[in-house]
Amino acid sequence: MYSAIVFDLDGVLIESNSSWEKLHDYFGVDEEKRKENMRRYFSKEIDYGQWIREDISLWKREGILPHKREIETALEGLRFIDGARECIKILKENSFSLFIVSAGIDLLAQNAGRTLGIDKIWANGFQYDEDGFLSGQDIWRVDLLRKDIVMNYIIGKYNLKQEEIVSVGDSKYDIPMFDLSGFSIAFDPKDDEVASRANVTIHEKNLLRILDYIKL
Repeated sequence: MYSAIVFDLDGVLIESNSSWEKLHDYFGVDEEKRKENMRRYFSKEIDYGQWIREDISLWKREGILPHKREIETALEGLRFIDGARECIKILKENSFSLFIVSAGIDLLAQNAGRTLGIDKIWANGFQYDEDGFLSGQDIWRVDLLRKDIVMNYIIGKYNLKQEEIVSVGDSKYDIPMFDLSGFSIAFDPKDDEVASRANVTIHEKNLLRILDYIKL
């Protein structure tokens, strides 16, 4: 019997490919610099925390990092995936424990969580100085390639068994999450790899479809 569901954020609960890309676009970051930081992470020249710090540095304007208000403005316009509100409401009514695990940005994840009623959230964040400007330092909670670390923490903290967990993701970066779940759903998948490693794949972009596979 399933009792807990772990969701990715971007592309699963909200209409977004990447909250990081949203910020890069807002601040007009040079695409080649973005790609170079990504390359260094995937080649293991830097860890995920360093990648965050390197990306933050690209948002400087005349040597000054943006204020928290600008970050919040850049992340405005939250749009939920079709059926997300209704799906989460039904799951909560049926006493499921719900989690968000995202390598994206905590401000966006927390906004989504508040609206949907999910308060168990892991995502990455920023540090600010006393005036509210980004300090350039990160708050690193979720490694893009190691969602299994957070999954193991959740299993221990909430006394869950693997067979009780359903995970819902849309990219190959969610596979480590799938591997620690009793049942996995590739939702509107971005790549063939995640579809091949999930128990089921849903191609319709409506989150209510996951209820077809969960015994309520």
